[in-house]
Amino acid sequence: MKALRIAAAAALLPLAGCLATKQDLQTLQTRMDNDRAAQNRQIEQLITRTQAMLDSLSSQNARMRADVANRLQQLDRQLVQIQSLSGQSQQQIRDLQRQIETRTQEAREAQEAAADSTEAVIDRPAPERQADAGTSGRTTADRPSTTTDRTPARPSTGAADRPSSTTAASPPPRATTPRPTTPARPRPSGGGPTADEAYETAMGAFRRGSLSTARNGFQEFLTVAPDDPRAADAQYHIGETYTRDPDAAIAAYQRVVSRWPESERAPAALLRIARLEIARGERTQARAHLNQILRSYSRSDEAEEARTQLARLGSR
Repeated sequence: MKALRIAAAAALLPLAGCLATKQDLQTLQTRMDNDRAAQNRQIEQLITRTQAMLDSLSSQNARMRADVANRLQQLDRQLVQIQSLSGQSQQQIRDLQRQIETRTQEAREAQEAAADSTEAVIDRPAPERQADAGTSGRTTADRPSTTTDRTPARPSTGAADRPSSTTAASPPPRATTPRPTTPARPRPSGGGPTADEAYETAMGAFRRGSLSTARNGFQEFLTVAPDDPRAADAQYHIGETYTRDPDAAIAAYQRVVSRWPESERAPAALLRIARLEIARGERTQARAHLNQILRSYSRSDEAEEARTQLARLGSR
């Protein structure tokens, strides 16, 4: 009997071991399932939180982009307004400047035209003014000739024996006698200005500072009356109009010396040339012109100035 009991116990031992192993496995499986479920829940929570954060960041990014876009649009509008205002202001300034320049030029031209016409009328000889006015078919130039024709008849009455009375009676004819240069230079047939008109008009423009107008007037005078006693003066004044072109000024002054060497303007022109040469550093040329003054015009007023300039330059 004991043997049977021992054999039965031995047979039951393996079965008991098998039953314990399955229980452990089930317990282990249960724990693993629980752990997996917990991990899944944690992962889902992390995913949910991450998604929420991403949604929040996306909304913030969208709001920032909208704000930046709105600000950029505002800046663009402000820039457009500024550019528009600036363009309008600049256009208004340019229009105002053009109006001022136009009115100034018109006023200057009107003033020059009025001054030129006034000087031309004032300086025009009496015969021409009366001829233009149409007050008589005969000019005043004819009247002095009739007065002169009548004058020789007076000596027969004893006027030659009384010079004092003749002198007292003569001023009226002398007052109406025209300039000696006017009869020799009548108005050109083409309707251009006379020598006196051209010279006085040019001098008027020169005194007003209208150098370009004055230069054209003096050149016209030289064309009308190249042999006039004032030709050297006109050429000298042409040189004075070139205030910003020393080469042209020197050429104009040299023409005075070469064409009218005996005139009083010749040494003055040489002195002007020397000063221009000194101003641009041409000392050798300046000495040559100053020495020419001393050689050819030693008695002129410019000779003393030439000596002073030569002393400043160092040597002759």
